[in-house]
Amino acid sequence: MAKWDGAYTWHKRPSAVGAPERLRVATCQFPVGYDIAANTTQILSLMEAAAKAGADVAHFPECALSGYGSANWPDWSGFDWVALQSALEAVTSAVRTHRLWVVTGSVHRDEITGKKFNSVYVLDRDGNLVGRYDKRCCSANDLRAFELGRRQLTVDIEGVSCGFLICRDWSHPELWRDYEGRVELVFHSACADGQGRDKNETHTIPAMMQAYGRQYLYAISSSNSCRQSQDYPSLWIERGGYMGGQAIRHEAGFTSNALADDPEQDRFFAAVLEAHRAERILYGLVD
Repeated sequence: MAKWDGAYTWHKRPSAVGAPERLRVATCQFPVGYDIAANTTQILSLMEAAAKAGADVAHFPECALSGYGSANWPDWSGFDWVALQSALEAVTSAVRTHRLWVVTGSVHRDEITGKKFNSVYVLDRDGNLVGRYDKRCCSANDLRAFELGRRQLTVDIEGVSCGFLICRDWSHPELWRDYEGRVELVFHSACADGQGRDKNETHTIPAMMQAYGRQYLYAISSSNSCRQSQDYPSLWIERGGYMGGQAIRHEAGFTSNALADDPEQDRFFAAVLEAHRAERILYGLVD
């Protein structure tokens, strides 16, 4: 079992110890719609603002680029795939200009099979597509338009190992546990808004994010669309489960937060993760 002999404890908020920043993330939101051009304009504007604010990564909601499938849901006839490709190229060009990583939701069509996925694209500072995560826990309604994703995704962003999840993946702890000990940051993109009523998600999803951050000891960037009524604002969870910054509900913008570059914290979290693994063996909770 890893030994902890330092001073860091659960009582210290990671961002409050005065350590330098390791990775700064702008967790962005805007009212995602079916107008690809309008979505792109919002993304480009927020990318520019995030870069000026010193962000290393700009993170956007589920289906931010494309809109949530086709306006003729779930029929894909009339969907403008050419416009979507042009939008992706515009974002890629802006990535190179701002030297900014981008994590953004978009529908994805497999060129060979024609199958459609609810995906997240990961673009590096040079505009390379370095990863794609496909939503694994689609609702019955989603499955009328999308195929299920089959695997997790990890990407190294500036030396930080990152995982990716989408919206209703929040309901399946096994997906979050799979990233335990493998990543320091999970990007979660959602489009939980537009229902026009105060739903249960308003109160429960931020708390669930905190619980996952506390249990699995990674930070979480949760980006959510902000149409009326947004279920919860885009937010950041610090490692250890502390609530970080939150965007303003129903307003386009972002919250800017950072992982701390603190070896003492890292040793503490590693020791706790090792204790978790040992306890599971002791309690017979692993095969």
